[in-house]
Amino acid sequence: MSVDPAAIHTVIEGDGERTFLLLNGAGQSLHTWDYVVPDLLGAGRVIRFDVPGVGESPSPDVPYSFEELAQMAMELVEPWRAESLIVVGHAWGARAAQVIARDNEIAGVVIGSGGGKFPPLAAPGDMRTATQGAQADDSEDWNQRFERAYCGLGFAERDPERADWLFRLARTTPCEPSVVAGAMERTPVDSYWGQFDVPALLLYGADDLVGHRENAEDLHRALPESKLVYIEQAGHFVIAEQGERFAAELLRWIEETGL
Repeated sequence: MSVDPAAIHTVIEGDGERTFLLLNGAGQSLHTWDYVVPDLLGAGRVIRFDVPGVGESPSPDVPYSFEELAQMAMELVEPWRAESLIVVGHAWGARAAQVIARDNEIAGVVIGSGGGKFPPLAAPGDMRTATQGAQADDSEDWNQRFERAYCGLGFAERDPERADWLFRLARTTPCEPSVVAGAMERTPVDSYWGQFDVPALLLYGADDLVGHRENAEDLHRALPESKLVYIEQAGHFVIAEQGERFAAELLRWIEETGL
């Protein structure tokens, strides 16, 4: 990858013998984890970053593979790597998390809303909002399309303040779409889907139309020792809609597995 890891926008919080490495969804800022991180800080150090070509990180000269992203992520975490490294990926980042789990010695992996094995159920036009961002002229129309594709039923009505925060964040985060598409093209889903043997937690929004249950159940079957949890009142953006619940399930799993 042509991007210097030292130039990557990285946020490191907390301390302890356990480290959480968080990987963002497609074209999304590290701030999508803002409702998850506070509860994790009591259990260890949390490292999150904007991937190259997204947010405040520089763009590479050419698109990269998930293997290249995984290698860079491991280089980022190495100076702070604790004895127990738990990799947590959301959506597109869950693909990179599986590659890391496949190729590296880590304590465990958390797959949040991971899709790719089966086509999304959301409308393609609505899904394009994730990388369209500020290019959209009508913010209200953009919000509605984003909510239909990526959020649980009634999210904006149920929690207008959090919905406004998420819509603004997703819409204004700079993103190079070729980076998002390039990683998926360069790393076929069958090369990493369930191809690891570390403890795994699968967390999906019950209303997810992108990762959706067919993906969740298939990955769960591929990983017989994994734990699968559906989080109610959440769609693909479960880490924002129900961030506190996401963190609680993660911490419960850590206690159950002794990680």
